[in-house]
Amino acid sequence: MKFAVQTSVLSKRWKNIWMSLPYISSDWKSFREGGVIDAAERFLTFVDKVFEFRNDSVIQKIKLVFVILNDISVQALNRWILAAVDHNVQRLDINGAHADNLAYEIPYELLNCKSLKSLTILLLGVSTDIILPNSMSLPQIKKMWLGGISISNLELQRLFSSCPLMEDATIQKCLIHSDSQRNIIIDSQRLGIFKVLDNHHKHLGLDDHFLTYSDKIFTPNLRHFICSGFMTEGFSLQNPSSLVTAQFRMRLREKEDDETAETYSELPAEEKEVFAKRMMKFLGAVHNVRQMTLSSGFLEVLLQAPGSLYLQPPQLSKLVILELEMRFTRSCLRSIAYLLNISPLLIILELKSKESNLADIKDDWEAEFSLACMFTHLKVVEIREVEGCDNEVQFLRFLLKKSTVLEKVNLFFQSTGGSHDNGRQVRRFKRNLRVLPTASSNIKMNFM
Repeated sequence: MKFAVQTSVLSKRWKNIWMSLPYISSDWKSFREGGVIDAAERFLTFVDKVFEFRNDSVIQKIKLVFVILNDISVQALNRWILAAVDHNVQRLDINGAHADNLAYEIPYELLNCKSLKSLTILLLGVSTDIILPNSMSLPQIKKMWLGGISISNLELQRLFSSCPLMEDATIQKCLIHSDSQRNIIIDSQRLGIFKVLDNHHKHLGLDDHFLTYSDKIFTPNLRHFICSGFMTEGFSLQNPSSLVTAQFRMRLREKEDDETAETYSELPAEEKEVFAKRMMKFLGAVHNVRQMTLSSGFLEVLLQAPGSLYLQPPQLSKLVILELEMRFTRSCLRSIAYLLNISPLLIILELKSKESNLADIKDDWEAEFSLACMFTHLKVVEIREVEGCDNEVQFLRFLLKKSTVLEKVNLFFQSTGGSHDNGRQVRRFKRNLRVLPTASSNIKMNFM
C-alpha cells in the first residue's frame, strides 16, 4: 500500500512534520512480513489527525494517491474523502490502482458534494468496477476526468447528467459496457472540451459490434474534441456546430507505433469499407472546425470504401490548419489530396512522416483528382521526418503545381547519423525539388 497526500491540504504548522516523514511504499503483505505494520498504521493515524485538527477553512485542492487498494486503504481513502467534503473541497484528485478485483463504491457524499468544481478518478491498470450511489448531484462541477474504470453506459449517462455545469470532460482507458439494444449516449449542454482516450467497449451478446453500432455524443456547445482509440469503436457527434478543433488519432493496434503500411493493406475488404465509412462520417460531423489533427491510420482507410471519391464530400469549409501524421503510401497521399480538395480555406498544412523505406508508389496516384482544382489559400507547408525518397518528390510536385499562393515550404530531414548514401539521396532530392514547376511565384523552400 502506498499513500500520498498533497501538502496543500495541510495547515502550516503540520507541513514541516509532514515533509520529515519517510515516504511509505509497499504492499500491505510486505508490511506484515517485515514487521512494520505499526509504521503504516501510524502513517494513517497521522493523516487522520491532520484532517481532525485542521481549521474550518476551505480545502482548495487535495490529491490522494493509492498504488494498491485493499480493504484497509479503501477505508482510509473514504475517510479522507469525507474529511475533504466536510471542508468544502473544490478540487479532488484520486489516483491509484486496484487489487483483488474489488469493486470500488464511491461514497455518496463525494458525488453529492456541493462545493466540488473538479473531480479526477484515475484507477489505471486493470479496469476497476465502480459503484455509484443511487442519487447524485454535483451542481458546481466544471471539470471531470475518469480513467481506468469499468462502468455501464447507463451509469455513465447518469453521472454526466448529475453535472449540469460541466465544461471539460475526459474519459480515458475505461471499459464501457452495454447490451446489444443500447448505445452510449452522452448528453451535456455545457460541455466545451471533451476527450475520449483509448477506451474499450463491451457489448453483451454482440460479437461483431464494430460492424454495427455507433455511440452518440450530443454536445451542442462543444468547442474542442479529442479522440484517440480503435477504429473498431464507433460513435457519432450530434450537431457540434460550435466545434473549433478536432483530433482523431484512430488506429487498429494497441500501440500505433506497432502498425505499418502492411497492417492496413492486408485488411479484409469488408473491414476497410466499414472503417472508411466511419472515418468519412467523422469528417462530416466536424465540418465546421478551424483546426484538425488526423492519424496515419485514419488516412490509410479514409478512401477505402468503393466509390468514395464520387460521393458528395463533406466540405471542411472553415478549416485553416490541418495537422497529419502520415506515411508516404498511395492510400495516405490520396487521402491528403482529397482533404485539400474539400478544404477551400486551408492556409497551413503540417505533416509528420511515420515510416521510412516504403515501396515506390505509381506516378498516377493524383490523376483521379481534378486538374482544375487549385489550392488558392494554402500558404505554408511543413513536413517533418523527410527521408528524401521519390514518393516525397511526387507529393511535393502535386502540391507545388496546385498551390497558387504558397509562400513557404519547410522540410525537416530525418536524423541519419551522416551516412554517405543518405547524404547523396538528400542532395538528389533537393535538386529534384528545385526544378519542379510551381503555380506560385513567391515560394521560399527551407531545408532543416
